[in-house]
Amino acid sequence: MKHLTPEAQMTLLRTTARAGIGRHLHHWLVGMAVMLALLSLWLWHPVPLMIAVFLGIIGLVERRAVPNILNAVRAYDSTKPGTGTVRITITRWDSDDHYHAIVREAGQSDWAYDFVPQGWQPDEGTHSAQIWRLDSGGSPALSAVSAGMLIPRNAPQQLESNT
Repeated sequence: MKHLTPEAQMTLLRTTARAGIGRHLHHWLVGMAVMLALLSLWLWHPVPLMIAVFLGIIGLVERRAVPNILNAVRAYDSTKPGTGTVRITITRWDSDDHYHAIVREAGQSDWAYDFVPQGWQPDEGTHSAQIWRLDSGGSPALSAVSAGMLIPRNAPQQLESNT
């Protein structure tokens, strides 16, 4: 895997956000899934149904990914980061890894979220981090450690207040 610097990762994210790629992709995926399911019924053939199930699951699971990327770019471009720590843990399954982060910043609540690293390989442990939020006291829109960016895959979960 080629490792990208955090700045290169943000450049790629900014380009994607400007192009509007995927803003409504999850709607298109679910719509195509419905159309393929109907085609499967009309043709009485299982292949379009299998593709429909795949596209439908991807569309439903990833419906938060693009809004989170857009929020991360907006927070990076419009707010100053705070400093804190991110504890990264990795759950290893047979064929893939799942990445989890706990974000801690003085004067803020602790937040947990899953993320998908893009262009870097996270190491488990606690790392110094910069943390961007769209509003004071809100969940982190973006965190960055020295090796890469962490964007929430789904809605971050508030843990405990450390204020």
